[in-house]
Amino acid sequence: MSRGHLSLKLTLPFSILPLPLGLVSTYSMTPPTLNITEEEYVIEAQDSLAITCRGQHPLEWAWPRRWEEPSQGDKESKVGVLAEVGAEQDCEGTDSRPYCKVLVLTRTQANDTGSYTCYYKYIKARIEGTTAVSTYVFVRDFEQPFINRLDTLLVNKDHTWVPCLVSIPDLNVTLHSQIRVIRPDGQEIVWDDRKGMLVPTSLLGDTLFLQCETIIRGRTFRSNFFIIHITGNELYDIQLYPKKALELLVGEKLVLNCTVWAEFNSGVTFQWDYPGKQTERAGAVTPERRSQQTHTELSSILVIQNVSQQDLGRYVCEASNGVQSFKESTEVIVHDKPFISVDWLKGPVIEATAGDELVKLPVKVAAYPPPEFQWYKDGKPVSGRQSLHAVVIKEVTEQNAGTYTLALWNRQAGLRREISLELVVNVPPHILEKEASSPSIYSRHSRQALTCTVYGAPPPDVIQWQWRPWTPCKMFSRRRHQRDRMPQCVDWREVSAQDAVNPIESLDTWTESVEGKNKTVSKLVIQEANVSVMYKCVTFNKVGQDERLIYFYVTTIPDGFTIESEPSEEPVEGQDLTLSCKADNYTYENLQWYRLNLSTLHDAQGNPLLLDCKNVHLYATRLEGQLSSTPGSRHATLRLALPRIAPDEEGDYVCEVQDRRSHEKHCHKKYISVQALEVPQLTQNLTDLSVNISDSIEMRCRVAGAHVPDIVWYKDERPLEEESGIDLADSNQRLSIQRVREEDAGRYLCSVCNAKGCVNSSASVSVEGSEDKGSMEVVILIGTGVIAVFFWILLILIFCNMKRPAHADIKTGYLSIIMDPGEVALEDQCEYLPYDSSKWEFPRERLHLGRVLGHGAFGKVVEASAFGINKGNSCDTVAVKMLKEGATASEHKALMSELKILIHIGNHLNVVNLLGACTKPNGPLMVIVEFCKYGNLSNYLRTKREDFSPYREKSPRLRNQVRSMVEAVKADRRSRTGTSDSAIFTRFLLGKGLASRAQPIQDEDDLWQSPLTMEDLICYSFQVARGMEFLASRKCIHRDLAARNILLSENNVVKICDFGLARDIYKDPDYVRKGSARLPLKWMAPESIFDKVYTTQSDVWSFGVLLWEIFSLGASPYPGVQINEEFCQRLKDGTRMRAPEYATAEIRHIMLSCWSGDPKERPAFSDLVEILGDLLQENVQQVNPCFPPYQDLQGPACFLKLILFLPNTCYFFPLSQREEEPENQTDSGMVLASEEFERIENRHRKEGGFSRRTKRGNGAWHIE
Repeated sequence: MSRGHLSLKLTLPFSILPLPLGLVSTYSMTPPTLNITEEEYVIEAQDSLAITCRGQHPLEWAWPRRWEEPSQGDKESKVGVLAEVGAEQDCEGTDSRPYCKVLVLTRTQANDTGSYTCYYKYIKARIEGTTAVSTYVFVRDFEQPFINRLDTLLVNKDHTWVPCLVSIPDLNVTLHSQIRVIRPDGQEIVWDDRKGMLVPTSLLGDTLFLQCETIIRGRTFRSNFFIIHITGNELYDIQLYPKKALELLVGEKLVLNCTVWAEFNSGVTFQWDYPGKQTERAGAVTPERRSQQTHTELSSILVIQNVSQQDLGRYVCEASNGVQSFKESTEVIVHDKPFISVDWLKGPVIEATAGDELVKLPVKVAAYPPPEFQWYKDGKPVSGRQSLHAVVIKEVTEQNAGTYTLALWNRQAGLRREISLELVVNVPPHILEKEASSPSIYSRHSRQALTCTVYGAPPPDVIQWQWRPWTPCKMFSRRRHQRDRMPQCVDWREVSAQDAVNPIESLDTWTESVEGKNKTVSKLVIQEANVSVMYKCVTFNKVGQDERLIYFYVTTIPDGFTIESEPSEEPVEGQDLTLSCKADNYTYENLQWYRLNLSTLHDAQGNPLLLDCKNVHLYATRLEGQLSSTPGSRHATLRLALPRIAPDEEGDYVCEVQDRRSHEKHCHKKYISVQALEVPQLTQNLTDLSVNISDSIEMRCRVAGAHVPDIVWYKDERPLEEESGIDLADSNQRLSIQRVREEDAGRYLCSVCNAKGCVNSSASVSVEGSEDKGSMEVVILIGTGVIAVFFWILLILIFCNMKRPAHADIKTGYLSIIMDPGEVALEDQCEYLPYDSSKWEFPRERLHLGRVLGHGAFGKVVEASAFGINKGNSCDTVAVKMLKEGATASEHKALMSELKILIHIGNHLNVVNLLGACTKPNGPLMVIVEFCKYGNLSNYLRTKREDFSPYREKSPRLRNQVRSMVEAVKADRRSRTGTSDSAIFTRFLLGKGLASRAQPIQDEDDLWQSPLTMEDLICYSFQVARGMEFLASRKCIHRDLAARNILLSENNVVKICDFGLARDIYKDPDYVRKGSARLPLKWMAPESIFDKVYTTQSDVWSFGVLLWEIFSLGASPYPGVQINEEFCQRLKDGTRMRAPEYATAEIRHIMLSCWSGDPKERPAFSDLVEILGDLLQENVQQVNPCFPPYQDLQGPACFLKLILFLPNTCYFFPLSQREEEPENQTDSGMVLASEEFERIENRHRKEGGFSRRTKRGNGAWHIE
């Protein structure tokens, strides 16, 4: 091999680090391993080399002569194709490293010396020790120790590596130039077997070439020459053109230009990397160099003809000068044929807000060749310069909304595509009334309408009206315009009819079209302006909000100030005249009176001057008035007194005021016309009259003119005064005498006088006939009137007697609760009981009716909101009883009777209490009572069947409440100091927080969420007994005591009610026809069914049925039994219901006692209160060791119920599982035969029933 023709191309190691080391290390990758573990490996020339590599991923080798230029003969057949030297072979891997590849070189040469690297093939980052492993192999050839080619050495830094690469390690090498020999010293000059010799650049400044030399076995070897070339050492920038991804069609030519800007006289090596580089389709590379004054531009142009799909991919250009390396890349996309693809980038609908600076409507376009395009808005071309990928709109307005369409086409390929986008421009709501000033002064007691007209897109979700008391507020100062500054108030309240300080007539919102736009209008109509407040309407939509503040200042002065004249605007000469200028203190100040000067109201030509309030003082005389202010009022009065007004004081009087905020002047003018005083004149004189006795006469003294002077009447020269039968009217111009008598005859004189003089007129009156005749006429008239009145009263009594309803009619048609007929007769109950309207009357306008809670054939119960019914400012939910339209007088009387009975009963915790009534004739009769949110007890119990856990323990707080309630009753029974029931329970409620109007202790839905327990059932029974005891003490009989007439309120409090007119007994299956009436037969005692006798003891019977309802969880009594005449007879004969499944022995005992056939044998309600109170107290207080845990009571097979009979004794009775059955359809075996009931009753009588009770050790009563 001839050394003179060898050339070595100097290249720097190429390291690829596309991923940071940390990122690769996060893969927890195990590097490949080699069978050669030494960093340097030495073999002899012509030997074979085999290196095995194993790893966890596919592997590939890189070695010095893998690609070698072909020989001269090969170049003629294979242009630009490198020949691969060496061979890679797959081998068998291991379990931990399944991939294996062996590199085999045969007949190695010195030029095979170099680094041999095994790396993971498909991992781009090639990192030694992580994704790659290498070793350096020396192929020792003593005939060729140097292996470098002839090349140019670029010197461009402080130190330069002279790459005298050797095939034999550890040689003693020196460096020779034409002037010196350079030897390694280990410090400045360093030798490395792999890199060559590091030499300071200062030693090479005047050197033209270098050559390495070594001596082996006495023989001298020299390397090829290195031509020294001093170059610049800095690269400035690199650009690859075209800069964007290049798109081509198959068959077109690819041209890429890689240009580097470098320091003057720099040398740069370009390397291209692209998909077809190693194939026969390798492109042609053309270098270019352009020297500029300050730098050098070096370019490499890559050209590929007739591109195909194999040419698509990333093209990389790397430029290096040995010190620096720049790299740039681009994507080349090759398409089979022309195409156009377009899609939405952010969806088909783009939303913007009016006022936005900019909005883009972007689309995603992919097309080649670049197509022609046009944007359209609503079918019309969009003017101006637009982009292919978006239409841009600046300063967005509502008019920009619409449908935008992008059309793309390629005429040559015959392609066309379109896509549309909808631009929705949202407009923040704006209240139009803010643009114009609105009045802030409103007349007291006037009807006012406040309006807010809103435009926005989308239309506002809601327009809210709020108000606040008239108190000062700070103003936001950051707003630009004064009208946009809103008070900083935090105590706004929602406007509603219930709590409005000014009565609200209506609040309506609607949409109307104004100027082609749909606008939302909200109108608040104030029925009567009474109180000064601040109103605000607030509106929202998705992009903003707006609000309008209305200062609603109420004044008794129209327009804020006015002028009044007393006694009139046209006084008579000599009268005292007072002009009053009244102005509202809130709006105006600085009141001043002026009188216009008539001589200055015209210019020199006699034309009237245009007067303005600002210059009125120039043409008027200032007058002094007296300023006064009425205590408690909000206005000032400036009075101008004109005593004994004269004609020359006639003219225009002006009152001037100043606005407190704007300081502008405002004026009112009033013209005072003074009428001259003249001698009075009579238009007609009096004439003589002759009348019969008992007739009437009338004489007129008519005076000319609008102002009547003083008129005095005389009879026989004596002043005539008004008395019985003598009347003076029309400013004394008319005299009339009724039923003339003989002494009325005489001379009558009319005298008319003023300051100018007097005028008189007289006439004589003669009376004919006698007094007897007149007296007889009087007697006849009186007698006739008395007879007529007598017959009228007689007809009324007969009519009332025919229309009076029977006792049963009152019950079946209307009321349930009545006074005891033994105390007050039924027919007298409405008239007998009083109604105090000052205590109970409630204004209708403060009552807002809501949904119907129940209705019957005659009346209904409505949920309502009452403002201030509890003497405060709160809004309470109440229930209102009222008649239906077309109610008769009897139904009206029945409801009025119920109202009076409720007043008579008074307040009690367990009775639905009366709150007020509306009885005035300007509307329907309404009775306002407490509202019980959980409805009637029957429905509630049926709803809670699934949640019934008999012995689930209540919270300590609830147990303490029940204990306190029972103890309060017992304490009252022990004391009996005359304290009323209502006082006892009021005291209890105040202490325990259970008042119906107190804030509920539990959450609103607590009763629906908490389980129903046995303690609850006993508590309900105790409370009903307590309420009935109270009704009995007030001499009242309920007559319809049933679970449907028991309401459940907060805190587990039950209340007795009477739906009366509001229940449709014709449709309710609980009311059965008996004769002409419909009666609740299942709940009625036998004496009530057969004898129509209603007493407190008949209510006790109904209470026993109510107990059955409670402990059957709302089932209908007498299940499976046909309610007819036979049923009534069986009831009379002694047939009774069996106890329900959840009833304890005590409860069964109480039921049977209540159903005693003899009313006298039934317990009193006071006895029932005491017995149920003991049961309830035992249930709350008892802690017994034999009581099973709650968890043990839940199993269906071992579900047990604890019943306490005696202290320290427990009995367990198994409860069968309850199966739901349709209402009114269960086993008729629930009914006790009359014989069985008789045996139980006899045993009960022998035991003493409720009369034999023993006192327990703790003081509680117990049934033996």
